[in-house]
Amino acid sequence: MSKPLVRALHETDLAALLELETVCFDHPWSEKQLSTYLVGERYLCFGLWSTTQLHGFALLSTVLDEAELLQIGVHPDYRGQGGATELLSYVHARLNDRGINRCLLEVRSSNTPALGLYHRLAYQKDGVRKGYYPTAKGSEDAILMSCGKLKSALGG
Repeated sequence: MSKPLVRALHETDLAALLELETVCFDHPWSEKQLSTYLVGERYLCFGLWSTTQLHGFALLSTVLDEAELLQIGVHPDYRGQGGATELLSYVHARLNDRGINRCLLEVRSSNTPALGLYHRLAYQKDGVRKGYYPTAKGSEDAILMSCGKLKSALGG
């Protein structure tokens, strides 16, 4: 991928976001859900672009000085190339610009690449939600994580 551009997503990006959502996840969010995030005042949505193609996205909700990473996805063809790191580094900078100093998330316990990414970006494990995510064979745990050092995660 050429040098990616990260920018805020807008309502006009809904089709690209919906398409990428269905490629990234077995249980994609609906068009209505995604549209709500793109237009809602308390949501922040960012995309990782190469020319006109959306390769990754991050969706967050905000309340006061905290944010929650609701979802992050990178197209399977572009995983392992630093796109998620680029995207989350940008997200952290924008959160910091807004005076938001803590970001929360949950991640599947089996998602080793994501867990590694979050640890590299100074996220700490806060707890576990047992059986939170459905699977073909039952359920799996969600690991609860947070980063209260967004400046440190940026290297500052």
